[in-house]
Amino acid sequence: MTVTAEMQQAPQVVEDYDALMQHKTVIDANLFLLEMNLQRLTRQKDQMLRHRTILLKRVEKFRIPNSPVGKIPMESIVPYMTAADVCNLSQVSRIFHQKCKSEFGKRLVSHVCTPINREMTINDAIEFVDQLCLPMIETLSIDAKRPCGKALMEAFSLKGGICLTSLKTLRISAAAQTGSFLKNLFIFVSTLKPNQLFAIHLSGFLSIRHVSSLFGNQVGSLEKIQIDYFVNGHENEIIPEFLPVMPKLQSLVYDVADVSEINVDLLIDRLSKVENPERVETIYLPHVQIVGDSGRILDLIEIIKGFVNIGQLVIRFRHLPLSVREIVKLRETFSSLPACCISDHFVVIQRSWCSWWPSLPEVWDRPDKITGLSVFREQIDFESLGTSATREWLKLTAEQKALWSSRIAPQVLDLYLMNSRRNCGGISSIRAVSV
Repeated sequence: MTVTAEMQQAPQVVEDYDALMQHKTVIDANLFLLEMNLQRLTRQKDQMLRHRTILLKRVEKFRIPNSPVGKIPMESIVPYMTAADVCNLSQVSRIFHQKCKSEFGKRLVSHVCTPINREMTINDAIEFVDQLCLPMIETLSIDAKRPCGKALMEAFSLKGGICLTSLKTLRISAAAQTGSFLKNLFIFVSTLKPNQLFAIHLSGFLSIRHVSSLFGNQVGSLEKIQIDYFVNGHENEIIPEFLPVMPKLQSLVYDVADVSEINVDLLIDRLSKVENPERVETIYLPHVQIVGDSGRILDLIEIIKGFVNIGQLVIRFRHLPLSVREIVKLRETFSSLPACCISDHFVVIQRSWCSWWPSLPEVWDRPDKITGLSVFREQIDFESLGTSATREWLKLTAEQKALWSSRIAPQVLDLYLMNSRRNCGGISSIRAVSV
């Protein structure tokens, strides 16, 4: 090939070189995009793997083991319930405790209750408490009557209430204990975050003074408070210190062993400061005798009438200074509640029939006898008020008679039939309620 021929081939070589560089640029760009996509996919893969791990842990928590565990000293996960509930749910509780563990090996327990029949030294109790994920506990029930109750109370006091950041319900049965048990209880409660508890149930204390000292830093958040079964040393009077202002109150139960008096002005002050009276469910004061000026007692009744959604109202007076007409109006205010008994010193109005009352079939031997007039006669003790049901029934307006016949009596009939089905398996026929 001549030089001239080689010179003629040169532009073609340059042209091929430019094409190659262009292809190289395209390939480099595609490689860069692939690298970016690979990084994005890698991140997505890592995210999905982490999510998969979390899901597997959640599945593992709910997986039931093949063999019974029986290693956990706590016998129940049921919150704020009775001993029968504790027995029924104990096996479920053990399974729950065994399988629900955090990544650090702590047991994820929401509700802790004292074992029924288990001895426990203080070292055993401390070891057990150390196994719990304390910030997860929502309900704590300590019963000093049970063998390990004192040890558990001491173990929790050593940890301090500050560790139980999710605790909402506290139930303590002191069983007339003194000394170290009360000391540990006070230490534990005093270290809780202020206004943390929603519900508290205290029983078996020697004095109401002990009780009032316990929930002093929790009154701003308490919705439900139950105090009952004092052993001895009862105070004759409930003073302001024993019943602090609780603006979130929904349920107040004072069921002390002996009758204690409370001034009506104190009760008015406390109930009038409830922020949401429509949320009040229970006022149960069977042994708290309300005393004071008659006019102020009338004011108290008006406040109580504002608890429009209450399900249980039990209050007593040295003497109820209401006229018969006002007592009838009080009953009619809570016409949605079927069970009622009102006398010259006692008011009981609630959803369920009291167990110590004569049974419904003893009051009405047949359901068709439950009429507006018969319910009117049974639910108000007109004899103690110096009158009779028939006389007062004739004084009612047509609207009032309709209320008793078409609203109150049918609810009593429903309660009657419900109890009859439970006891006898059903009622064959139901007749209409009439006056």
